[in-house]
Amino acid sequence: MKPLEKKHPLEVLIRTERMPHIFCSGCGIGTVLTSFVEALLESELNLDKVAVCSGIGCSSRVPGYLKLDGFHTTHGRSVAFATGLKLSNPELTVFIFAGDGDLVAIGGNHLIHAARRNIDMKVICINNFNYGMTGGQSGPTTPLTARTTTSMYGTFEEPFNLVHLMWACGAVYVARWTAAHPHYIKRSISEALERPGFCFIEVITPCPTNWGRRNKMRTGIDMTKFFLERTVVKVNPEPTEAGIDMKNPIVCGVFVDKERPDFIEALKEQVGKKVKVYEFRGDGKAEPPEVPLKISPKPLFKKKLKDIYRVKIAGLGGQGMGLLGLIIGRAATVFDGNEALYSQEYGPEARGGASSAAIIISEKKVDVPYFAKPDVLIIMAQAAFRKYKKFLHPGSILIVDSELVKVTDIPEGVKVYKLPATRMAEKLGRSIVANIVILGFFTAITDIISLKAAKEALKISVPKGTEEFNLKAFENGYDYGKGIKKEGE
Repeated sequence: MKPLEKKHPLEVLIRTERMPHIFCSGCGIGTVLTSFVEALLESELNLDKVAVCSGIGCSSRVPGYLKLDGFHTTHGRSVAFATGLKLSNPELTVFIFAGDGDLVAIGGNHLIHAARRNIDMKVICINNFNYGMTGGQSGPTTPLTARTTTSMYGTFEEPFNLVHLMWACGAVYVARWTAAHPHYIKRSISEALERPGFCFIEVITPCPTNWGRRNKMRTGIDMTKFFLERTVVKVNPEPTEAGIDMKNPIVCGVFVDKERPDFIEALKEQVGKKVKVYEFRGDGKAEPPEVPLKISPKPLFKKKLKDIYRVKIAGLGGQGMGLLGLIIGRAATVFDGNEALYSQEYGPEARGGASSAAIIISEKKVDVPYFAKPDVLIIMAQAAFRKYKKFLHPGSILIVDSELVKVTDIPEGVKVYKLPATRMAEKLGRSIVANIVILGFFTAITDIISLKAAKEALKISVPKGTEEFNLKAFENGYDYGKGIKKEGE
């Protein structure tokens, strides 16, 4: 007999090969995704006629986990893309998964007009009270007095009441739940599928990584308890009751459930079948105004380079890969007087996802912003090593955090350097400066940037008040690198 295979209970719609998902521990997006899939499976819809759009943000990863046609669109434009999908193919059932920032801040104008026009789409708004993807800044739904990265003394701006806003704009169905109410979320999605027109479901979800830890709720359990204790489920509550602050109960329920013709039905009724279409074009004669060039400051030092150097840095979000690359680039250009081109790649998750940076350094102007084979590869995560080791070549340098990366199967002629960067940073008191330890090690080993330039670039790149601490981490890495380099001589 063959052993029983364990199957995901929702594998009909979930891409199990992409599990586990990348959402932070305690995040509520996974709960919403489960409720969505359950509602869709029970709806008996033709899944070939279902499309899911998302913008930019933590929730934007949802379409990638579904066996549905998905559209990962540009920032704030998920509603605009979804409108195009629905109007060009009215037979589609169109969903939007997006966060409060993507929908209500940069995408707010699209949102209110889609509701006003009553475009037949189903919007699931993941409201976590902050810009979770970019570090936990205050957003358009941050409750009064709540603390965020940009409001450490408490938010003083009045937030949007999303329920009231959607009611005022004409949405035919408006509901609000929290991630602690998965059954209600599922029921509202099912009800929205039965209502033609613009339907809006706000789901308040925990974000312990950013919002929670700044408001004394450091885990998903803490935030779930907060939701359960603070929410009041009402039957047919008024939209005016839906305001949120840090003192009063959070009212949940179905606030709006009405009928009115959707956009396409209204168009047919008013305009009829005969419509003359005109083509509008711009004249193409507009020219941007000339902007005077700024004079670059003279470098403090002058570092002669023997060749062009290509440096690739890769690890996980939260390890400071981008900052490490930025400091190297600043050292090479602002202080050493060379040319450099810096680029960065990262996912929408706040931490834990893939993150990398690339720097090309040369005495001459850098014209091509891409390279495949790095001269120096810095790795701080095993997944990153698996991804980039194929680009190593004889003569290249590999620098790894020895306690996070196991080096295997690399070409001959690659010079490998290992240092316990994270452990060294922990001994200093904060593991977050492991990237700065590596910066010092890189400076000592490679001789691509000067010591003085590296220190000066470091000081202008870290938060004020942390310069001395970061310099100490840098010097630890530099001394470690000098010691290894001396042993090899």
